[in-house]
Amino acid sequence: MLLQDGVSIAFYLGHSHHDITQHIEHTLHVFQHAIAPASLDWYCDYEGDFHKINSAGRAFLEQEFHSSQFAHVHLADHVNGVGDYQFIYDGQWRENPDSPDASRVLSTVTFWLPTEFLESQGPVLVRELALKLSADLPFTSGHAGLAFNGQLSLQGVDERVHRERLRHPGMDVPDESASLHLGNRIRGVHWMNFLGPPVLAELGGVAALRERLKSPGTTVQPLSEGRAVITLGPEPDAGETARSPVLSAYRELARVLEPWMYFQGDSRPSMDAEAQRRWERRFLD
Repeated sequence: MLLQDGVSIAFYLGHSHHDITQHIEHTLHVFQHAIAPASLDWYCDYEGDFHKINSAGRAFLEQEFHSSQFAHVHLADHVNGVGDYQFIYDGQWRENPDSPDASRVLSTVTFWLPTEFLESQGPVLVRELALKLSADLPFTSGHAGLAFNGQLSLQGVDERVHRERLRHPGMDVPDESASLHLGNRIRGVHWMNFLGPPVLAELGGVAALRERLKSPGTTVQPLSEGRAVITLGPEPDAGETARSPVLSAYRELARVLEPWMYFQGDSRPSMDAEAQRRWERRFLD
């Protein structure tokens, strides 16, 4: 299976890999405990091939986690198509003297759950898990919600996603390269929206957001270190453009966040710029 729906929990961190290694390893342990008895038994090597974790695999992961510069760790529960449970971490070296843009790139960590986990465990547990994962991360921003989980670089998969994404605006289309351009901006609107400095302060903080966000079911919860999470309803919603209104709470938040939102066309034009613009502004236009 090259494409399926899933739940993505992602965080963007304005820190170099060597400064956040312990935080990342801690969240991996939290995630592994939450998904048991499922386990992340496969790792991806430098060539993009997956291998069952053995002594060589453990040495590879130890090397990545304790690298002084960059790190890439991709773990999955199986390799038959797309992994249901995945952990993907890209640690950056923001002090790289050979890159003039190094200080702008973000380290990223993403956790994948299958939709079946959401259905069996319930949205309350998924939300609690996202909050636990966020607790030890000095994130700039983050999000959690439904997303297309697949090998999106393949032509047939890519075409299907482009057809489906406008029908279901609540589904995210992951963009692993966004962290190279995102900076302090916000990557779209999701079921759970994590905000950190400086955007939260520029928005006026939790009190100001509560005044502006009036949709039933929307909550604004303060977190430690000047951060907060905005949750749009009791559970994630893929949305359906055939029904009206379409995700009105998502539209309300998009209007509030628009000055800080990231649009791909601002930094790297798409082959189909108009289609990308429609997608990124689906809650605004």
